[in-house]
Amino acid sequence: MLLLFSVILISWVSTVGGEGTLCDFPKIHHGFLYDEEDYNPFSQVPTGEVFYYSCEYNFVSPSKSFWTRITCTEEGWSPTPKCLRMCSFPFVKNGHSESSGLIHLEGDTVQIICNTGYSLQNNEKNISCVERGWSTPPICSFTKGECHVPILEANVDAQPKKESYKVGDVLKFSCRKNLIRVGSDSVQCYQFGWSPNFPTCKGQVRSCGPPPQLSNGEVKEIRKEEYGHNEVVEYDCNPNFIINGPKKIQCVDGEWTTLPTCVEQVKTCGYIPELEYGYVQPSVPPYQHGVSVEVNCRNEYAMIGNNMITCINGIWTELPMCVATHQLKRCKIAGVNIKTLLKLSGKEFNHNSRIRYRCSDIFRYRHSVCINGKWNPEVDCTEKREQFCPPPPQIPNAQNMTTTVNYQDGEKVAVLCKENYLLPEAKKKKKKKK
Repeated sequence: MLLLFSVILISWVSTVGGEGTLCDFPKIHHGFLYDEEDYNPFSQVPTGEVFYYSCEYNFVSPSKSFWTRITCTEEGWSPTPKCLRMCSFPFVKNGHSESSGLIHLEGDTVQIICNTGYSLQNNEKNISCVERGWSTPPICSFTKGECHVPILEANVDAQPKKESYKVGDVLKFSCRKNLIRVGSDSVQCYQFGWSPNFPTCKGQVRSCGPPPQLSNGEVKEIRKEEYGHNEVVEYDCNPNFIINGPKKIQCVDGEWTTLPTCVEQVKTCGYIPELEYGYVQPSVPPYQHGVSVEVNCRNEYAMIGNNMITCINGIWTELPMCVATHQLKRCKIAGVNIKTLLKLSGKEFNHNSRIRYRCSDIFRYRHSVCINGKWNPEVDCTEKREQFCPPPPQIPNAQNMTTTVNYQDGEKVAVLCKENYLLPEAKKKKKKKK
């Protein structure tokens, strides 16, 4: 009887081994089976058996279902159980990509386009979704760039001449053969290249007619019927409007450079900040953009600064100071090459004292006033050349602000971005001399 049972058992096992197929127990990287603890992980699974599995956080099955069904077949598990990494990024810092905000799976590759002057790590152009996440962080970092040596017309001379130019370098132009420059007299190297465009040189240039009308603004000077080449006019916006773009335009060979725009200002100012030892006439906010308010100091206090403060783009301009009259500082004059009108060199002058002086080698007289221990303007015989910056650059993805006008040190230019673009940090470029 025992011998007969053994023969039947061996025969059944032999039959199963010859006709049936067993699947290995599924081991899913970054995944787990439903009720996995109920199974023996070392056993094999017969054909037709059905399991369900899910994936860890940040991983998903190819079907993207929370629970995915797999079946043991003669070819193995169907579909093949696996968990894929999910990758995404909300935006690209200093660049852009059509994949921003989308979810990608392990194995996908996306293209990143960095802004000029920026690049991905190792200068990659594409990034891939791998098991650990993105193969390269989707961040465009600043690349210390250089500008190419400019190729200029034969009659245009540029200084200084170098083998290479770094970001921040300035080129100044002049014309040979007594020709007339058309365009900017200087350009600057930026991360995105030279800006503005290089000038040309011509034998004859055209004049311009009256400057164009500015909506919600006007020309500061008296308008003329004709303006010569390189003449400049400046615009102001109406109250409650602020100017965007260069406020000065220039006649360049018969055409005016780009006109600025006046944008209605909706930001208002709140309560007037408190002035220590001073006061203002009481009134109720809000205050519209461009509104000015007079401030005063109490008796026995002197005002240092402007007695008017103005609401500009939702912010009050700087308050003056009120200083006790007995604490006001005096001013002195020093310098062997300075001659005052009454030859008072070395003596002290009270607050608000005004003097007229001239320098030893200059006949023209100058004026200054003592303001709490400091001369305004400074009493100085050093000849200082007026400092100018090159015209502001045409920033990528900004509205057209092409200009050939130079700007004095400290002047500001408002920048207006194209639709769907934002200018980070500041909204104005402050011109600094190089």
